Amino acid sequence: MSEQQGKAADSFKSLMTVSDKAQIASYQVSELIAQNMKAHTLGESLILPACQKILSTMLENEAAMKISKIPLSNDTVNRRILEMPSDIEKNVCGNKLQCSDFALQVDESTDITNKAQLIAFIRFINENQITNQFLFCKE
Repeated sequence: MSEQQGKAADSFKSLMTVSDKAQIASYQVSELIAQNMKAHTLGESLILPACQKILSTMLENEAAMKISKIPLSNDTVNRRILEMPSDIEKNVCGNKLQCSDFALQVDESTDITNKAQLIAFIRFINENQITNQFLFCKE
């Protein structure tokens, strides 16, 4: 492989990799969408464009370009919402609920395709603070 091809491959890799901060932001937005029982399409169709406009107006275009790297497509948000329960279950149910009183809130909602979804939230005391945590979303 020539040096020029190597540089092209490296620049392609840097364009294709998503930073850890972008991944964290993607999970945080997905969690907000799930907590508010909104459509998965909000991430790509509303939240990302709104954030880009805010950043380009308040800060600079470079910040808006960085935020465009956050993966918020419909499929990504849906996958993140489905992934969250197993991680939360390991952390919350395995460790924190063993030593704490908790409350469970369950709600049924319908998504934009008329599919019923059961969503559960749990509230418990963690380090002397009340914590609300998304637990799961099942179709």
